[in-house]
Amino acid sequence: MKFAHTFNETLSSENFPPEWQAAAIRYRQLKKCIKRVKEELDALGLDVQTLKELISECREGGAATGAPTLQYMFDGTIQSFQPKLVLTVRGSDGLPLDLGLSDETRQSLERLLQQRGTRPRPLNRRSSMASSQSDSSSDSSPSETSDVSAASITSASDVESSHYPLNPESVSTIEIPLNHDSEFFRDLAAELLVLGKIQSNAAKTIESEIVAMGDKVIVVATPQTSTMRRSDLYPWREIFRIYLETGIFFSTLEIEGHKERTVEDAQARLEKFLQEVDKLGLRTSFKQRNSHLLFNRFVAINEEVLRVLRFQAINKMAMTKILKKFDKRTALGARETFPTFVASNPFLASQLSKAICFTMSNKLLTIIPQLEDYLCPICQSISVKPVRLSCAHVFCVRCLVKLQREVKRFCPMCRGDVVMQADATNLDMSLLNFLKTYFPREAREKQRENENEVVQEQWRNVQLRTAAGEAMGSDAGCVVM
Repeated sequence: MKFAHTFNETLSSENFPPEWQAAAIRYRQLKKCIKRVKEELDALGLDVQTLKELISECREGGAATGAPTLQYMFDGTIQSFQPKLVLTVRGSDGLPLDLGLSDETRQSLERLLQQRGTRPRPLNRRSSMASSQSDSSSDSSPSETSDVSAASITSASDVESSHYPLNPESVSTIEIPLNHDSEFFRDLAAELLVLGKIQSNAAKTIESEIVAMGDKVIVVATPQTSTMRRSDLYPWREIFRIYLETGIFFSTLEIEGHKERTVEDAQARLEKFLQEVDKLGLRTSFKQRNSHLLFNRFVAINEEVLRVLRFQAINKMAMTKILKKFDKRTALGARETFPTFVASNPFLASQLSKAICFTMSNKLLTIIPQLEDYLCPICQSISVKPVRLSCAHVFCVRCLVKLQREVKRFCPMCRGDVVMQADATNLDMSLLNFLKTYFPREAREKQRENENEVVQEQWRNVQLRTAAGEAMGSDAGCVVM
């Protein structure tokens, strides 16, 4: 199936808004424009096979001399630019540089120069730029422009050395004007700008919805108190924990470099997240009706992010495909140069999923504290009662007592000599109250564990004292003769 058909079918089947579909890359129209570009090049004697051979030979020769004979480039900004086909010639006679070109290729270039009726004359940079601006602002028709100004000529000594390192021989460049390639790339660039605006507006809408949802989740997940007995704190905490671990839009693994997921992978992970939520019965554990509505809204936000990413992906693919087709018909290498030129375009440069996920993480997912952020580094359970050492690291009181009993002076985290200095003043009461408020079940469980451990220690001490007393009594009954 041809891509044009697949592209249009995807646009109509994915339930994209009408304004999105209208702004999508016009793949079919751009294909027709490529045909006109090819016809224009053929008329100049630059058919695709000739250009392929020419560019290949120019690369080999240009690598040796530092001056490419034929170069296709984009000059200007994304909003206003001009594609240029630039031919480098000898300033003395206007013939192509001797770069080891084949006789056929050299003859083709010489015929082209003769057809254009152009003789190179060195110009300084300013006059070249002024000439270019004058041509671009002219009201002449494309055909008149081609007849009146066959080519623009500049001295290579005025071109940046990074592009054309100077040679002892006088070198000039001739710009071979094309009309339909300008039409092709300006249309494509304009479409990318519109797509960038649509994407930016969609991202702002999603981010505002995330912020609004965060404000509502705070209400339904308020910790339970004597006046607030229907809290959904625990279901929402578990939902957000699973969401973070699933890594729907980004990998959470350091080894994977937190890379962005493909649309297909993100879709599969979202489905996996929903399956896990249902498996744990978290939807049915909500105590407040608003929590059900908010969860549905949370899912809808993620689906909207996927829809925006899918629209972005299909248009990026369309751009890649159309540039590939352009190069296939012209051999000008636009698939490499054009994306680099428009790399700052918001549609291409924007890391949409990163921006949205950043907002979601800061405005929604973090409003409910996660247990993993408050674990004692030693016993890996909640830090109740939390003791904050002078180095700022926090441990539960039981683990710190054990460290002091064993006279381990250095902090297990930073190796600071602070453990033996800790006393009752190091108990972090504000953190203790916070943990009891947001993790009441875990705090009670840790308190029971601490109490059980104290009882066990006391029982062991009693047994040790009893054993020691019996040993002393046995020794007292012995008479040494």
